[in-house]
Amino acid sequence: MKKTIPTNILITLPLLGLLSSGCSFVQLKDGADEVKTLTAEQAANCQSVGTVTTKVVDEVLLISRNEETMAEELETLARNEAVHSKGNAIVPISEIEEGRRTFRVYTCP
Repeated sequence: MKKTIPTNILITLPLLGLLSSGCSFVQLKDGADEVKTLTAEQAANCQSVGTVTTKVVDEVLLISRNEETMAEELETLARNEAVHSKGNAIVPISEIEEGRRTFRVYTCP
C-alpha cells in the first residue's frame, strides 16, 4: 500500500517555515525610500501633515507573528502612505496592538 501525506501537513509546514524565517512581504513603493523614520524629538521642527494607521496580520494559524517583523512591515506601510500625504518623515505614536500601529506624518526641511 502506498502511504500519503495528509494535505493539512503539506500546507502547514511551508507556512510555519515562512513564519519562522521572519520574511517581510511588504515592499517600499516609489518615493517611499525618501521617507525617514524619526523620533518625536527629531521631528520637533517639522510640520505635521496628518496621521496614518497601518495594519498587518498579527497571527497565522493561531501562531503570533514575530514583533520585530511586524514593526518593520508596519513602518514600511507607513512610509508608503506618507508619500501620498506629501510627507517625508514618519514618527510612530502608538505601540503595536493586534497588528496595528499609528504614525504621525511630517514634512521636514
